[in-house]
Amino acid sequence: MTQIIKKDHTWITPISELHTTRREVESAVLNCLCREICFVEDFEKIRAVPESEMRRVASIVRLPYNLVRTIITRFLVNFVYFRRFLRSHKFTYDYTKSLRKLRIYLHRLHRLVPVFSFSRARENARILKNILDKRCFLPQFTTQLAVVLFVTDINDQSTEKNIIQANLRLLCNCSAYAFHRTRNKIGIGSKNFYP
Repeated sequence: MTQIIKKDHTWITPISELHTTRREVESAVLNCLCREICFVEDFEKIRAVPESEMRRVASIVRLPYNLVRTIITRFLVNFVYFRRFLRSHKFTYDYTKSLRKLRIYLHRLHRLVPVFSFSRARENARILKNILDKRCFLPQFTTQLAVVLFVTDINDQSTEKNIIQANLRLLCNCSAYAFHRTRNKIGIGSKNFYP
């Protein structure tokens, strides 16, 4: 008599149950990429993500490798163009002082990399501008972007891991010196900071 062995497929979750829209799939992949893998080379350059790390992201997010590779490559290409724009654009004093411009760039960054709560980031931007005005301190525009994203990510209770700081600074084209100087000047600690 032969025995029939049944395979247990309960641990495999179809893609449709995990994510319903294309935006959710991209958000899950990029969220995992920014929190798990550092895509920064020396001297703050963007490096290509190796195949092994893409496979690791695919296994964490439980999506097919080809889909993850497509999303990551498209993100890196768009990110290179966005970073070139940030590096070549000269932000004036009025531009740097404007809360409206900061919100516009937060929205652009959120559309490129949806790894933070945009509504909370807008509120944090308003609070940051008030703090900077009270202290008569006005850092570069890209540094303000990086600090807002940092505070938003630290206070996000829905995620266990924070975005890797090197990735965060690279996303905003902010130097490590300017980022940490601004954090220290404002008094933002690494944990339990509620503006």
